[in-house]
Amino acid sequence: MKNRFLIVVLVALMAVTVGFAQTYRIGFANLSEDIAFTQLVREGMQRKAAEMGNIELILADNKLDGAIALSNTENFITQGVDGIIHFQTDQAFGNVIMARARKAGIPVIAIDIPMPGAVFFGADNYFAGQLAGEALAAWVNANWDGSADAMLVLELPQSGPIPAARMQGMIEGFQANVNTALAEDSIIRLDSKNTQEESFRVVSDTLPSIPNAKKIVAITINDGTGQGVIAAAEAAGRRDQIIVVGQGADPTGLAAIATEDSRYLGSTGYFPENYGDKLLEAMVDMLEGKAVPPSIYVDHVFISKDNICDFYADDFQDFCKK
Repeated sequence: MKNRFLIVVLVALMAVTVGFAQTYRIGFANLSEDIAFTQLVREGMQRKAAEMGNIELILADNKLDGAIALSNTENFITQGVDGIIHFQTDQAFGNVIMARARKAGIPVIAIDIPMPGAVFFGADNYFAGQLAGEALAAWVNANWDGSADAMLVLELPQSGPIPAARMQGMIEGFQANVNTALAEDSIIRLDSKNTQEESFRVVSDTLPSIPNAKKIVAITINDGTGQGVIAAAEAAGRRDQIIVVGQGADPTGLAAIATEDSRYLGSTGYFPENYGDKLLEAMVDMLEGKAVPPSIYVDHVFISKDNICDFYADDFQDFCKK
């Protein structure tokens, strides 16, 4: 009887403990649901929330728009979330978003684009860019006798200095390692607006202005803009005159890398499918008063034909069998 009584007490205590396990409502506002990279971020968040079991994830779409990101913040506050994870691209709205969250006493993690007072999560931008720039220089040294005629820089000015460091790393990684560095006036900066469509448009407009450039390198803010560059070169009949590197290694970029005779040399991997693991663990630590570093970086690898099978063999089985 005594042992049975102890078992009943233990079971009851366990039930009480489980019953009072803290559940957290976390608002996640994604950058966009129209970009493969950010879709993977959201899917990883949902998977991790389900695994943890004590997270109620409230989703929103920032649609690449700062005003919408602010509106989503206010909606989260109205819904009484415990924490906010923001993936928003417009630097100009960071202060206002954080002022709203701070007044409501809600901690924030900002993905890739920092906001004042938020924990930063994302790329080690300069290093990530440097990896791609060095790989691009090695290709030019091996295939174009160590020199290029022009560089197209598909950047994202509205997101401020942190993503700009990604572009700086690519430029400097290329210039420091290519046999013959480009003159400054051969580096052409274009605002990609973070989309494949805009990248296609601005490159299509630019290529006629450099008719004598037969060896064009392009560095891009993400994989989608990289595909826009290639599509523009193909439309202009100049496909073989261009070689492109990007950032993110999302499914569109990986597919382009694995394509035969691809003009997409490769992309620095950010592994967005794994973002949710670190993001939700960090947010719960914040809510429980544990120490969280001000910046949490992802691990980067430059993905190319040489190593894509080391990371994504299941996704490219036919390619990896060759």
